[in-house]
Amino acid sequence: MGSIKDKIRGLIFTYERAHKWQKDIPITHIKEEGQLLEGKTALVTGGSGGIGFAIAKKFIACGCNVVIAGTNSTKLSQKRELLGDKCQSVVINVSDVSSFDEKISQASKFFGSIDILVCSHGIHTKRDNFDFLSVTKDEYDSVMNVNLKGTYFLCQSMAKYMIPRKINGHILIISSQSALEPSWSPYRLSKRGIEGIIEGMAQRLIEHQIVVNGLGPGPTATTMQDDLIDGSIYTADNPIGRYTMPEEVAEFAKMLVSDLGNTIIGQTLYMSGGRGIIDKR
Repeated sequence: MGSIKDKIRGLIFTYERAHKWQKDIPITHIKEEGQLLEGKTALVTGGSGGIGFAIAKKFIACGCNVVIAGTNSTKLSQKRELLGDKCQSVVINVSDVSSFDEKISQASKFFGSIDILVCSHGIHTKRDNFDFLSVTKDEYDSVMNVNLKGTYFLCQSMAKYMIPRKINGHILIISSQSALEPSWSPYRLSKRGIEGIIEGMAQRLIEHQIVVNGLGPGPTATTMQDDLIDGSIYTADNPIGRYTMPEEVAEFAKMLVSDLGNTIIGQTLYMSGGRGIIDKR
């Protein structure tokens, strides 16, 4: 019954959109990179971390205002100083779902509104003897509360902010190549759940002109990698023999949240370095 309702809803949506837009859609012109996000403001969670910080830096280079978010106010202040006047920061605990509406309101006051949400937060379990048979309930809950529950309700709060203000917004969720692997760990399972969030929210929010997509990097050169060696990005974990750089992720992020990404809906772009594709593990 649910699938029938979805089909009927889709047909109605397609009919209404066709009649609403048939005469008033301007031609989109590709902008220079420095103007690609001009006049926009992005809220980037995990903004003081490797991928989040690289994304914030790239967005600013494209003309965007950025509010970086994280749990460590000192680290946020340090990163904000590096990014300059087009950056502000706000402390957000992604496991505290009840605080999201207030935090989004706080973040929106820096530059007047929020047009883009990037969910770049995430944690995984760190210990040497980690395997499926030793996963604890506390470890499971901590990962799921941040990676899955926090992402779900932060996107919901952002949608509730954007819709009444008629903001044609973008939501980009940083997933992981791990979503494609067997989900015996809470981290992998959380990222597989993220894939469902990306598709489901894209389906429900596109009628409000909010575009939802994801990026799924493979092993990336951030502090999440315990074996990263200073001066080298070598790894045996994927076929290309190196880690993905945060700046590479940022390049695709800027595309997906700009007008260039408006025809990509509910998709996750994987940057796996061939892991899971070439070796089919």
